[in-house]
This record gives sequence, structure tokens and C-alpha cells, in this order.
Amino acid sequence: MPFLPPTRVLRDGAPIHSYHPVVLRSGHLYAPAWPVVAEFVDRIIRVGDRLYIYRGGRCVVVRVPRSAHRTLAQLYLPLAATLRPLGDEVRYAAAVRTVDIRTPIAALTPRLPEQPNPLPRVVFAPRVAPTPRPHWSGIPLPRRTPLPALAPSAPPNARAPRDRPSPPP
Repeated sequence: MPFLPPTRVLRDGAPIHSYHPVVLRSGHLYAPAWPVVAEFVDRIIRVGDRLYIYRGGRCVVVRVPRSAHRTLAQLYLPLAATLRPLGDEVRYAAAVRTVDIRTPIAALTPRLPEQPNPLPRVVFAPRVAPTPRPHWSGIPLPRRTPLPALAPSAPPNARAPRDRPSPPP
């Protein structure tokens, strides 16, 4: 059997990375429930041998073997049968081994030309007053940070005058 590269999954053009690959069996694509499905739905509930998947008011029920007590990353779901009822468009390009999942963008309500444009709102934003400069009119205060005291290397009167003897060391 020849080695086949893994199938890439693109969600709205962005790749979805998973440790568990997408599998093609008997003409159907099966993908791990996480991250391919679970990251893009509102809620997943498992009750017995059924998996209820909710998104945007829609619900899909997928039968899961009762013996499959697995995490969502290990549980494989039929990709197209799960995502199409939720409103997604699923396409598989066999030549490049790529699954492209497109989520429809909610359309904005069209603007009717007979309705007038709303007037722009006036926003009151007062200018920020500059901070006044401090005005000091009192006795000068001492510095808060002391200046470093440097010891002189030689006393200021290190040289004794010529007519007097030097002080004893």
C-alpha cells in the first residue's frame, strides 16, 4: 500500500491542526470531534449512545457506539453528515487531499433606499485642560534626596605656609 500524505482540513481558509488525522473510509470522511468539530460549535452533550451537537439554534444528533468511552480527540465523527446540518459547506478535493469547510457569514439586513439616513450623533468630548505648573511662594525646602558626600583626597590647607612649620603627622 503506498504512503499517502495526511488530509489537510481548512476552516474558512485557515488550517486546523490535529494530532489525529482525518480518515477516508468507504467514501466518507471521518474527523476527530476535537478540534475539527468541537472548536466551532456552541455545545456538545453525550447521552448514552447519542452525541448532541448544537450551534446557532440548530442541533445534530450523531450515534456513537456505547462502548466508545473516549475523549473528543479520540472520537471520530462523519464530517459532512455532522457539519452540513449545522449550516457549513464541506468540500473534499481528492487530488490535493484537502477538506475545505466554509461557514456562511450572517448577511446584514439590506438598507432600504426610501428610508432616510440617520443623522450623525454629536459627541461632546471636552478638551483636556493642561496641568497647571506649580507655583511656590514659600521658604525653600531641603532636598528630599541627599547629595552624595565626597571626602576630599587632601585637606584644603595641605600645604603649610613657608614661615610656619608643618603640623605633626
